[in-house]
Amino acid sequence: MTAAFAHGMMFHHFHGGVHVPSQGSLSAAGFRAMIEWLGRDRFLPAREWVDRAVAGTLPAGSLCLTFDDNLRCQYDVAWPVMREMGLTGLFFAMTNVVEGEVNRLEIYRHFRHAGFDSVDAFYGAFHKAVAASPFGPEVAARLPALDAENAWPEFPVYTPADRVFRVVRDVVLGQERYEQVMDLMLADAGVDFTGLAPLLWMDRAMLRDLHDAGNLIGLHSHTHPMRLGLLAPERQAEEYGRNAEIIAAITGERPTTMSHPANDYDDNTLVVLRRLGVVHGMRANMALHPYSELEWPREDHGKIAADMRAAGIALPA
Repeated sequence: MTAAFAHGMMFHHFHGGVHVPSQGSLSAAGFRAMIEWLGRDRFLPAREWVDRAVAGTLPAGSLCLTFDDNLRCQYDVAWPVMREMGLTGLFFAMTNVVEGEVNRLEIYRHFRHAGFDSVDAFYGAFHKAVAASPFGPEVAARLPALDAENAWPEFPVYTPADRVFRVVRDVVLGQERYEQVMDLMLADAGVDFTGLAPLLWMDRAMLRDLHDAGNLIGLHSHTHPMRLGLLAPERQAEEYGRNAEIIAAITGERPTTMSHPANDYDDNTLVVLRRLGVVHGMRANMALHPYSELEWPREDHGKIAADMRAAGIALPA
């Protein structure tokens, strides 16, 4: 069962209809079953959660629903369940995609699941592509010293293979070189991803609809850098400043809540956010030690799915 202190529940991907199953994704029925198992009455409305978090009056064990990356599947699959159950949540949006740009990270994830029989099959192909690339020798030299299979222990839902992939992607390659490898894999597979955006991300009208129904649309950076905390303070300010401008234009309300993309940030990030008037932020793990008002804990829904399976409860497919 989830922790007894107040925290968020973090969701990303859902499947159903045109949205194909992927690693960790939930169906509408699975989402509903998870909420019921955790306790419907523990979930506070979005605005009440933020107001009480800021005031320091959240009840012990209270929860809020949170969603990262403004994914279309959240609107199509999760939102109807929430509406039926009388729930609202915090939707943290990256904004380059609503301006017509493509977020490669999500495109690559879609390819990972739609283009391979399993995520492990993708990992095998990815590591072969890396080894054949100009970066192969560096990865081979650095990886043994990084204890990749045990990286990020604060995320228990990651498998050893997940951890190795993320270490290669985020630590050794970095975003630019990772994109080069993935673009070559997409080209070799004959994948044209230019038409995928409407399937993968919400548009402005959907974000406005969520806001008007009582949900909060919060910051999640403009372009979702994988290592935002490594950016210079002025670049971080650009990421969140643009993010805030676009969300305010869509909703008519200046955003005051956020979540950290990829859980990557530094002290400069917190300064930037406070200057933008953000009063509530959420990280992506449950590590217990003193945090600021911009680092509220969240439990990944994958951990709850594992707890339910351990209790003998099968999530509906």
